[in-house]
Amino acid sequence: MNQSSVVTIEPIVSREKVLRVAAYCRVSSDSQDQLHSFAAQVQYYSKTISENKLMELVDIYADEGLTGTKTAKRDDFNRLISDCKKGKIDRVLTKSMSRFARNTADALMYARILRNCGVSILFEKENIDTAYMSSELLLAISGAQAQEESISISKNMRWSIEKRMQNGTFIASCPPYGYRLKDGEFEIVEDEAEVVRLIFKSFLSGMGKYAIVKMLNERNIPKSPDRDEWRVKTIDYILRNERYIGDARLKKKYKTETLPFKTMVNHGEKPQYYVENMNAPIISKEDFNAVQKLLQNASNKSTGKHHHYPLSGKIVCECGKTYKPIAINDKHYWECPVHNMDSTKCSSRRIPEKDIYEAFITMVNKLRNNYKQILPTAITQTEKMQMKSGETALRIKKIDREIAELNGKHLVIARLNSKGIMRAAEYTEQSSKITSKTNALRSERRQLLNEQDENSVLSGLRKLNDILSEQKEPLTDFDEMLFESIVQQITVPTNTEICFRLIGGLPIRESIPEQRRCSRI
Repeated sequence: MNQSSVVTIEPIVSREKVLRVAAYCRVSSDSQDQLHSFAAQVQYYSKTISENKLMELVDIYADEGLTGTKTAKRDDFNRLISDCKKGKIDRVLTKSMSRFARNTADALMYARILRNCGVSILFEKENIDTAYMSSELLLAISGAQAQEESISISKNMRWSIEKRMQNGTFIASCPPYGYRLKDGEFEIVEDEAEVVRLIFKSFLSGMGKYAIVKMLNERNIPKSPDRDEWRVKTIDYILRNERYIGDARLKKKYKTETLPFKTMVNHGEKPQYYVENMNAPIISKEDFNAVQKLLQNASNKSTGKHHHYPLSGKIVCECGKTYKPIAINDKHYWECPVHNMDSTKCSSRRIPEKDIYEAFITMVNKLRNNYKQILPTAITQTEKMQMKSGETALRIKKIDREIAELNGKHLVIARLNSKGIMRAAEYTEQSSKITSKTNALRSERRQLLNEQDENSVLSGLRKLNDILSEQKEPLTDFDEMLFESIVQQITVPTNTEICFRLIGGLPIRESIPEQRRCSRI
């Protein structure tokens, strides 16, 4: 037998591959800070990547810092994952695990998704590089630490705030209308304070909240910067706010103690703290207490024998506003608040509550007799629509391309600004325009996704079919439970009819008897 020989074949030394690198960060939710923070991070990552000949920057993905514990609302994060799946990215840089995900399960899930796409992640703070990880143990531990850190920080902050509330030293960061924050205290803004006094005086003189809103808007009295006009909700808030007598009721809202953190209205689940003489008063305690008594009396009347709960929030005017209940000579009507304040701005008519109930009864009985001819067809058509959403999908893809182009422009001007080629003022102006266009596209995208989701429509139609199949007897009286189960919205397109939009989006119109039509315009 011949002696065999072994020859070693050396590996081919190839040119190192240039990696397509993306950076992910979260920036401040404040618009100005957002611009500056984005520019700073663009400068940092641009410098970091440009100094490495084996890297080229694809894009920088940035979300607001308020949604770190959730991924559903992180638009750019989701775009990053999408681009990774499309093969546009080889590597992701991010500052820390807490920036990428504060939820261990999410961190592991997305790390696995990207690894399967051939994409590695470098967590700079923890010095964890998934490209060199043989096990997910370190990632899991770091993710758990980030999650616990988030919970711990939140817990400590809540404890600190709670203690300051207990001893009366807590200072709110957002002063109400009529005040500004100066040196840690609420200082009266006299021009706004005069408006607050006018609101209280007008309400005590017998003016309703709608009338006060109308008066303020007609006089062009300026509101806070975030609103262009006065609203009933704002008036109600001012009238009920104890801050205007110098006191403060603390912990009206609270945050949940577990992820994801949610802000909840405190209806007595948590202790509250009432602190007297917290700030300078604008309104006397006598006037404030008199207003609270009037508000309470109005509340007692609305929650008495004539309650309007079934219809609350259901009737929408063609102008976009929600109808409100009114009482005239012990008869109950529903009316558009815009029409109530200025009939020239809205031509809708008030409608008797009884007519709505009777129209509902008639509609249910007609539908009960004919649903077998209507609903199966609607269900079949919806099922077909689910399979034919091509146009919407194409528009969503186009929006994604437009967002990507805008982000590319944002990246270019940020680089120019970081190198001193573009002036700061010009960068801020252009960046603001790009951000505005991007936000509009994202809003449209969310709307299209909602329209594309036909599952809720289909399930609604099937549920409606099941409910009607159980209606063995004609309806003789208004059934509140049935109404709540099947009616999504009510519109009054004309003085002669009511339109019910049922679950599944099914619209059904009912006529108003001629002798009961309101003639008031």
